[in-house]
Amino acid sequence: MSELLGANTDVLERKAESLISDARRVQDIRALAQRALGELQASWNGSDLAYLTQQWDQRASPLLAGASAYLDTCAARLRAQSATQRVTSSGDGGTSHTASVFVKAPASPPRHGSPADNATWWTSMTALQQQQVLRQHPGWIGNRDGVDFTARDLANQTLLPLERARLIAERDRLRADLADNWFGGDLTNDDAALDHVNDKLTSLDAIEATMRLPGERQLLLLDLGEERPQAAIANGNVQTATNVAVFVPGLGSVLTHSLKGYDIEMNHLQKRAESESVRAHPTLAETTATVTWIGYQAPLLGDTLTLGKSVAGIEVARKGAAQLTPFLQGVGAARDHDAHLTLLSHSYGSTTAGLALQQDTGVDDAVFFGSPGVGTNHVRDLNVAPGRSDYIEARGDVVGDLHLDLVAGLLGPGLGSLLHCGRLRVTAGGDEHLELGRSVGGGRGIRPTGLLLKPATACSEHDAGGDG
Repeated sequence: MSELLGANTDVLERKAESLISDARRVQDIRALAQRALGELQASWNGSDLAYLTQQWDQRASPLLAGASAYLDTCAARLRAQSATQRVTSSGDGGTSHTASVFVKAPASPPRHGSPADNATWWTSMTALQQQQVLRQHPGWIGNRDGVDFTARDLANQTLLPLERARLIAERDRLRADLADNWFGGDLTNDDAALDHVNDKLTSLDAIEATMRLPGERQLLLLDLGEERPQAAIANGNVQTATNVAVFVPGLGSVLTHSLKGYDIEMNHLQKRAESESVRAHPTLAETTATVTWIGYQAPLLGDTLTLGKSVAGIEVARKGAAQLTPFLQGVGAARDHDAHLTLLSHSYGSTTAGLALQQDTGVDDAVFFGSPGVGTNHVRDLNVAPGRSDYIEARGDVVGDLHLDLVAGLLGPGLGSLLHCGRLRVTAGGDEHLELGRSVGGGRGIRPTGLLLKPATACSEHDAGGDG
């Protein structure tokens, strides 16, 4: 299908440029205010500061971030309209500023395309064709790694109410069928199907509740095709952030019970990272985006004895790594400038992350915590620069100490034999094994406490003397 559209090029371009400038000014104001708050926190303490910090974190900062994002969106839409003016209407001799043109229908996305292929496909379209995809084919791009993350967010948020309506219709149909069936669900699978639909609706509730939390968020993955729904939600803007961190959770992670709590922790981590950046580099306005990635069927405790689903096996991690790898690759493919990409992983998620890191993902730093194993016993197998992989273990961490690999021979070397906190280092010899860096203390970092990330004693490259 083609569209007949027209617009005034000069006016639209001027307005778009003005909106972009306004968005940058709002970002600068937010960065200056964040820097000022950081300076206050270094020299002031007490209830008044706590109240000021709370008001900034929960109200002022999210409002400024949202205003900047909205201005950018408006500018993009204006430019999409302006893009139609490359061809003049017949009979005006090419002098008219207003023209009506037919827009060529966008090509379908590449089948089984890599993130690089998808990025090429997306950027080869005009802005107007991209807008057409968003309106008519949001399912093409919502989960397509390599496509602009702002567009993926818009597509998935467009799909949310459509998926909800589809599931509600299916729920009502199943309820009617069960009500008309004398035997209920005893002779059919309708009762199980109804439970499945209700679970998916509850997962959508969890996604929408998380997206409504204060602050800028992006819905980067929405997959209802698996047994349990999968999603990824970002705090901040993955498309533009200086630093991006992706968190992969482990055992028992499901959207209904886990997403909101993980997202809140990632929101805290984002704010902490930005405040630390201001403290370390006051003249830079670096931004951070954090992503909670529940994009695989994390093992459940009740499936421990189920072949192919067990936390004691590696099959689930392999399938998860096959999904995680292109997502990470998409961070680099979708952007016109590199982000500093960090991969955080907890519990069984570290096994999934370890397998993904054996591919070329573009990850700059990797952090494993509460890990039963990372799928290899050679640090050289991880495609991360030497000295850029960390392992953190809380005291009394039974997961890190279980050595599940010794039982199943599958997850790779157990990292729990390491001391309380250390670095994965490469040995001087030719046979490079994952081994302890230096046990340190006194630093503020993150540790696993149950399924949460809390401030705690942890190691860092600086603490370890930079010799990792």
